[in-house]
Amino acid sequence: MTDDARRTAAPPGPRAAVPPVRRPGEGKPGRPRSAPKRHNGLSTQEEILQVASRLFGEQGYAKTTTRQIADSVGIKQSTLYYHFADKQAILASLLSSTVTPALECARWLGERGLDPVVRLCALVAFDLDTLLSDRHNLHVVYHLPELEQDDFAPTRAAQTVLRDTYRDFSRSALTSLHPPREAAELAEDVDLVFALVEASVSQRQWGGEENRARYAASALRGSLRLLGVARADIPDVVARAEQALTDYRTGADPGGTPARGGRDARETAIPVASGTPARSGRTGRGGDDGPGSRSVS
Repeated sequence: MTDDARRTAAPPGPRAAVPPVRRPGEGKPGRPRSAPKRHNGLSTQEEILQVASRLFGEQGYAKTTTRQIADSVGIKQSTLYYHFADKQAILASLLSSTVTPALECARWLGERGLDPVVRLCALVAFDLDTLLSDRHNLHVVYHLPELEQDDFAPTRAAQTVLRDTYRDFSRSALTSLHPPREAAELAEDVDLVFALVEASVSQRQWGGEENRARYAASALRGSLRLLGVARADIPDVVARAEQALTDYRTGADPGGTPARGGRDARETAIPVASGTPARSGRTGRGGDDGPGSRSVS
């Protein structure tokens, strides 16, 4: 190009904006907040669930609006709908936050060639940890009258499946431990195992982490004693159950090969035997309609 051509050429237009580069795992940019973040350490979705569970407990499901939830979180109502379709979806998410993980764990345990007593012990330990570590007011949420509506029929169906899974695991354990007649007699009270786990929902409101851990350890021992496991054998059963849960979280079966449904190794194990406070990192259920239980209609 000649010098005259360069001088007469049109100046270059503005450069196109380059979109910001996000690191892997950062996801989509969030919507702007109407107020500063109020619950440090929680994602927006977790904040919504935490606030909603509190408001449902304080003023009831019917009187709580999505606008109230959004205002309490410090976000716009449109941002709430970005995470949940409506108020019913929020409540359904709260209810499934303990049932779904327990069913997934039970399914994995059922696919392994575990001793039936160890298998039940692992399910009880996992379920107790999930319930006692959950940060929501589930002991109140589970008693909302709206749960009887047909809209929540799938949740109740999942609750029933979990209760029946406990029954099946418990009866298999009894069959492996005792002669037929004795196993049949003990099976009459088999639902008490599930009831001990269910009672942990109320235990959340009775004290801090130390009391919850003590209850978890006691409930686990009590479940095994209900099955007729000798006290001297309980530590070994619990240790083997903890190993099974470690395999579940790390995605390996007892032989060390990859297993379907595994969990991230960073999730903390459940030290129920020692009574140490535990965290499951995961976020309803069914059982007897006693105080704080997760009832199945």
